[in-house]
Amino acid sequence: MSAPRATRRIAAFAGFALAVVFALWLMAAISGWVTRGRLVHDARQRLTALHEGQPLWQWRLRQASDLVAGRVFGQAETASAPGALSLRSRDGSRFELGLPVTGPIDAAHWPLLQLDVQSSSAGTVGLSYQASTTSPSCTATSMIDVAPGGRTVSVDLRRLSWQTAAGVACPAPGVIDYMLRLSAQWPPGSTVMIGDIALVAFPPPAMGAAIKANDSGMLWSSVRENRPPSPTPIIRLPAGASAETLLTLRDQALQRWPGAVIVPYGAAINAAHDPRPWAWLDWSLCGAYLAWLAWLLWRQRPGLIRPWVEAAAIAAGPLWLIAGLRWGPPLSLPGITAFLAAIAYGGCSEWRRRPAPWAWRGQTWADWLWPLLPLPVALGLMLADGHGLVHLAPRHVLAYFGWALLQQWAMLAIVMGRLRHTRLPVPVIILFIAGLFGLLHTPNGSLMQLCLLAELWWAWCFIRSPRLVPIAVAHALSALLVESGLTGHLLRSLEVSARFFL
Repeated sequence: MSAPRATRRIAAFAGFALAVVFALWLMAAISGWVTRGRLVHDARQRLTALHEGQPLWQWRLRQASDLVAGRVFGQAETASAPGALSLRSRDGSRFELGLPVTGPIDAAHWPLLQLDVQSSSAGTVGLSYQASTTSPSCTATSMIDVAPGGRTVSVDLRRLSWQTAAGVACPAPGVIDYMLRLSAQWPPGSTVMIGDIALVAFPPPAMGAAIKANDSGMLWSSVRENRPPSPTPIIRLPAGASAETLLTLRDQALQRWPGAVIVPYGAAINAAHDPRPWAWLDWSLCGAYLAWLAWLLWRQRPGLIRPWVEAAAIAAGPLWLIAGLRWGPPLSLPGITAFLAAIAYGGCSEWRRRPAPWAWRGQTWADWLWPLLPLPVALGLMLADGHGLVHLAPRHVLAYFGWALLQQWAMLAIVMGRLRHTRLPVPVIILFIAGLFGLLHTPNGSLMQLCLLAELWWAWCFIRSPRLVPIAVAHALSALLVESGLTGHLLRSLEVSARFFL
């Protein structure tokens, strides 16, 4: 090999390595930027609720899916009613309603439980709570009488007596992070409608002083063991922290003070309602996107390829759903519709003409072995900074193999198959595909980086031997190993989009 040629190869390799390093940095930067924006949004909403005396913890019962497990425990029939959940007692026995607990609840400083109840006859309501998975379940020893008609029932949790199933006395509820449940009893055939349920404080707690947190062991300043701060302190998170660290500090702060306002470093917030996106705007954008896909599909001809347009059309729907933070909760129907439309458009386009040849199954041992390289890397990460393997449900494991195949089909066969008809060099196409794959895991920064590195390898394997199933199997095995043995340490979770913040 001549010296100039060797020099060019070294320069090309160095340039590619620098581009990969920049892409990794960009993934972390996007993750941090999105996470800080979400924290500012949440802080503004909470500050507004505190200033206006609104409940921080509220349940709006409209249908059975609003309850834990999506149903009532006991002999009662459920139905949706205007502004409430209708429950009809079958035999007069007690039935229970689990209220979803998605985060720590401060029942010590917000002790008034208010229920909007409308019933056809007199009945009773009971309460039980379990602070954590390791603490005992405690039940109120007295029932709350509810008269016929419509009314708001208010109960002071501090004035109730509580005990365990064994009859041991319990303290009044403090921080609840696991279970809050209502039990109800009405005569057979009676109907009761329960609407909004909320925990409120009277008077509303005043805002406390600011507390600074740092990311080295969650050290708090201005906190004394014998003088706890206000139930609503302002927690200022450190500068330069990763998205995972910011959320870990947020969770630790809320576990101690569930009513706290969590503020990223340097963010100035005021009590204000963030305008909600108009539903008609989302549906309008979705409709325009569907019309664009339909027009592209109608204009398709055998052999006629517009690689950049088709690649953008296929990638736009998934990016809008994931990077646009529309993947739950609550689920965005326009986002899901756009995602499914993109997959359908890609399938129709590939069925009409296949721009780049590929096959499903591997033909040689090399086709199966080369894509498995990320698997020992994931195992090494698990041994270095992981934990013992956690059991995964067989149904989840099987579903993930199908999900991995769908992802790799969309990335490698569809998008990369079109980009190979551009004038981009192969290394640039590989980097582009890996970057897109990373962005489809926004805003989970560590996962975005791992996915970028893994897809660099799998895209190269697909260029070398375009066989999808071996790559999808390697993808699924690596991801399941990471999920079972690494989440909670290096990785916060495998959740993406808005679910990452849960």
